[in-house]
Amino acid sequence: MEQEQITVIIQDQEYKIKCNPDQVELLQKSAVYLDMKMSEVKTMSPSMAKEKIAVMSALNTVSLYLSQEEQVKEYSDACEEIDLLSESLREYGTDQ
Repeated sequence: MEQEQITVIIQDQEYKIKCNPDQVELLQKSAVYLDMKMSEVKTMSPSMAKEKIAVMSALNTVSLYLSQEEQVKEYSDACEEIDLLSESLREYGTDQ
């Protein structure tokens, strides 16, 4: 598959990145999100170096991702339990 080069701007710095055409929108959204998170960290700690701002933003983002991943797993487990209970109820109903 042919790669497409796009330009994203994060903290007033341009980055040229190649990606698959079907990933362009996600990459652009990711860059906007990262820029926003880095701006939040910079606002709270204006004297922090850009590299540390990037690391703190990455840690905050990964922490949020892992937390949401755990929630999704819990919801998935709950759905499986509901499916098992529903199946049991259907089987019980046909035994009557």
